[in-house]
Amino acid sequence: MAGPAGHHSAVLASLLANQLVESGYTVEDIFRGTVFDAAILTEKAPWYPLAETVSLFERAAQLTNNENIGLQIGREQDIRRVGLICYVGLAAPTVGGFLANFARYSRVASPVLEIDTSRLLDHGVINWEYAISPSLKRRQYVEFSAASFLNTVRQFTDGPVSPCLVQFQHHRRNQVEEIEEFFGCKVEFGAATNGFKFAANDLDLPLTSADEQLLTVLQGYGDQALAELAREDQGLVIEVERAIAEQLGAGPVTMETVASKLGMSPRTLSRKLSAEGTSFFQLLENLRKSLSKSYLRDSNLVLAEIAFLLGYSGLGSFNDAFKRWTGHSPGRFRTV
Repeated sequence: MAGPAGHHSAVLASLLANQLVESGYTVEDIFRGTVFDAAILTEKAPWYPLAETVSLFERAAQLTNNENIGLQIGREQDIRRVGLICYVGLAAPTVGGFLANFARYSRVASPVLEIDTSRLLDHGVINWEYAISPSLKRRQYVEFSAASFLNTVRQFTDGPVSPCLVQFQHHRRNQVEEIEEFFGCKVEFGAATNGFKFAANDLDLPLTSADEQLLTVLQGYGDQALAELAREDQGLVIEVERAIAEQLGAGPVTMETVASKLGMSPRTLSRKLSAEGTSFFQLLENLRKSLSKSYLRDSNLVLAEIAFLLGYSGLGSFNDAFKRWTGHSPGRFRTV
């Protein structure tokens, strides 16, 4: 059952940590600078903030000096340890049923995971994102989750299945071939949302784990769990950061436009952010700074495109801001 607000089932963090231990890394090295310790290696149902799990995956990439560690470990895992949401999916008769049930009951394991299946039936598309700060680097976690999810589907499908397209919100410019080889299709980076697109005949493939009676029982448990879960408050700062991120590149981002999206007046938003020890302009600045570094390191976007995506009126404004943040020009930062 769910833990405090912003927490989620951290079994994937446990899987990663155990893999690193088996590879010869010490507990001290694995968990240095994180909230985790050796206890998570044996916890059956760990609950931690998603942001901490995401950070552990990035730590693993640094520790191993392996940009594809998320994919490489994820493609060998299945996600049955996640619990109810996986088993209620696997009890469905088809791949499409698995996807629909997994999405429906996802909040039982992770209130911060947002899955959209509105285009699943007609177009074979399932999209997802996370209710965490857009500035938080999450590449390894997302690729691990997507790989282990697809590996699970393949393991219990009566026939080969690969998506037609995979989309990731994060950018990547290196070692893409290994990723596309596993997914068996084109992988698009820098997309509006994370997602899989499946062919209609793949959605109709039967699952070897299908069990009609078990499905009825598990759906009952899932519906009861959902009824007991109140919508978790992710915190105003994250809401504002996400609202800013959605508007960057689409025109001027102002406190007025963000406040309107959140259903409050600019004065109320300013007062609430002040109580959180920050301000709208500080959040905007910090988000631009974080995203700019990610774009420069992980994408092949030209500087003018990055300036546009960050909501700057021109390249000069972006250059000036980046020099103020880092002491270097964007071009210099990209080459060091």
